[in-house]
Amino acid sequence: MAVRSDTSSGRHLLSTLATNRHGEDAVELIVTAEEIARRLGITVPLGEDNRLRIETAIEDAQDALIGHLGRPLLPAQYTESGVRAGADGWVLHHAPVIAVTSAVLDTGTSAGPFGTPTYTVTYTAGIDARADPQTAPLRLWVRATACHHPLLADAPARRRRVASASVEGQSVTYDTAAEPPLVLAPPDLATTDRWRLRGRRVYQAPTRPNPPGLTIPGHFGSGGL
Repeated sequence: MAVRSDTSSGRHLLSTLATNRHGEDAVELIVTAEEIARRLGITVPLGEDNRLRIETAIEDAQDALIGHLGRPLLPAQYTESGVRAGADGWVLHHAPVIAVTSAVLDTGTSAGPFGTPTYTVTYTAGIDARADPQTAPLRLWVRATACHHPLLADAPARRRRVASASVEGQSVTYDTAAEPPLVLAPPDLATTDRWRLRGRRVYQAPTRPNPPGLTIPGHFGSGGL
């Protein structure tokens, strides 16, 4: 049995991807296009078309993983208002907290002994799925998933045996009796559940000594008097 594949539609899709990405901010990838290319037998250095296809596959894999985890894959800066300062920490929405940049008393609240002050806190938090050795399972999932992306079906490591091709080169007939080479299947998403976080609040104890500018008068343990 044989199936036909129209290669002209693939070129049209690639052109569309390039058009859609033109002028957009670059997405930060946690794995490189070269890592995917080596696993798929694609020659490096990569040409523009191959790089575009591979990076699109990585982006799609990352989007799926972000949707599952409910959090970004790289640290980000956050600003939260109405944050209360306890004796030994802040209650913040995002974790893990890497650094608190500033804490400014909210307008209309009091820092006195009888007030209930709240603060606008700016801080950096999040996992580092690109460099942290402990997040290696996240990179493994993204690499394996990207390798199975439809845009990369013609990669050498996934290529089926060609039975015939048209004279114009516009279509190819594959022999479905021949098994394609094996490519590592993506691990189950459950292997990433350690980093899954949805709608939880986290308690972050402060780093002592507190960073400059974070002294909170009247609150023991914050550096205030």
